[in-house]
Amino acid sequence: MRRYQQIASKALKTMTLIKDDTIRRYIPETKWYHRETLFQMLKQYPTIFIKPDKGGGGSGILRIRRVGADFECCSSYSCKTLKKQKLVSWIEKNLVSTKRYIIQQGISLATVGGRPFDLRLLLQKPGSKWELAGMVAKIAAPGRVVTNYCKGGTPCEIKRALLNITKNDQKKMEELILQLHFLGKKISKILNNRFKGLRELGIDVGIDKQHQLWVFEVNTRPQFKMFSKLDNLQMYRRIVRNHRRIV
Repeated sequence: MRRYQQIASKALKTMTLIKDDTIRRYIPETKWYHRETLFQMLKQYPTIFIKPDKGGGGSGILRIRRVGADFECCSSYSCKTLKKQKLVSWIEKNLVSTKRYIIQQGISLATVGGRPFDLRLLLQKPGSKWELAGMVAKIAAPGRVVTNYCKGGTPCEIKRALLNITKNDQKKMEELILQLHFLGKKISKILNNRFKGLRELGIDVGIDKQHQLWVFEVNTRPQFKMFSKLDNLQMYRRIVRNHRRIV
């Protein structure tokens, strides 16, 4: 298998993207995890996420949400409400001491059937140009804080999800699709200018309740099995065909 470049650090990719004025507004505020930045972020935002800088599949992500004077603290599988003085010890008990972590502004995601969802853009460069090979919505499993397919997330045809949240507004749905195409094209260009060996990108995009788009993360070795679960397999076949040319 021919190797192509992979960038593991979420912070490195994020810091590369925020240097671009047009993309910066799509990226939630992101900082390195320290106790001081934890409380700064919790003063600014009602919800934050703590993520390992390296690693995928939604593993190791914590969600902290203010509930009055207390905090609702959720790991992948359970939630508990804690007083402020117990917060740091709970967080650091759930962190791996050998890993670095980032804190990211939480976004109140739009929902389908009461479950939050986000979007995956799959970009590939089988030749000299990038192409947006697939787009899919990922609906979180009940009770989960992440939408990842490997954590029980349900793939959904993207237009169906967007029509659901726009109350069947075809024009608004098409505007959002155009924005997603713009994000895919721009992000692939920015990252490929910085990292010349990239050939595949999985861009995770959230959409909030006001229909603002947010770029959460970019994976440089994206999984695409979720596309095989859609009724229409056209995107999946294209992705597999491109992937074979790449690797």
